[in-house]
Amino acid sequence: MVNGLGRVAFQPPDVSQVPPSMNDFIAWLNSKEAKELYPVLMSGIAHYELVRIHPFVDGNGRTARALATLILYLRGFDTKRFFAPDDYYNEDRSRYYGALQTVDPQTINITQWLEYFTEGVAVSMGRVKQVILDLSVDRRLKEERGQIYLNDRQMKILKYLQTNPRITISEIQKMFDVSRDTANRDLKLLLENTLVKRVGKGRAVYYELA
Repeated sequence: MVNGLGRVAFQPPDVSQVPPSMNDFIAWLNSKEAKELYPVLMSGIAHYELVRIHPFVDGNGRTARALATLILYLRGFDTKRFFAPDDYYNEDRSRYYGALQTVDPQTINITQWLEYFTEGVAVSMGRVKQVILDLSVDRRLKEERGQIYLNDRQMKILKYLQTNPRITISEIQKMFDVSRDTANRDLKLLLENTLVKRVGKGRAVYYELA
C-alpha cells in the first residue's frame, strides 16, 4: 500500500498467501467469535485484516472501509445512510496510514489501530448527530412558525439549546464576539416568535427553548 507521498506505507503478504488468508478471514467474519464482539471492534478488525491481506491490485483501502461500514450497518448502526466514517479517514491520510503501521506484524497487536478506528467512528457519529439536530431545528421552525428568517447566530443559538438547557446574554456575547445590544436583538426575534422564553429576573436571567 502506497501513502499520499508515494511511499510504501504497508507491505502486503506474498501473493501465494492471499487465497488461504482470505478463506480464514471469511470464516472469521462468519464465526460466533466475531459476532460476539462489539460491532465497532469487529468492524475495525475486519478493516485492518482486509488491508493486511491486500487481495486486490488496487482499491484495497476503499474496499476495507466499505466493508467496515457495511459491518456497522448490519450490526445495528443504521443512521439512514448519514453515517460515513470514510470522510474521517480521508481527511488525514497520513494519520490513517500511520495507524495501520502501528500494528506489529509479529504479535498482531492492533490496539493502537483500534483506538484510532473507534475515534473515527465516534467523530463520524457526532457529525451525524449534528446533521440530525440541524434538520430537526429547521423542520420544527417551518412546521410551527412557517417561514421565519433567522440569521446565522440565531440558528446557532437554537441549535445550542437543543443540547444545552439554557443560555445567557453573556454566553451569546462570548460565543459570537458581539456586543450586548447585538445579543439582545438576536434574542428579540426568537422571543417574539416564541422560539425561546426568558426565565428569571435581573442578573439571573437566562433563556431556554419555549
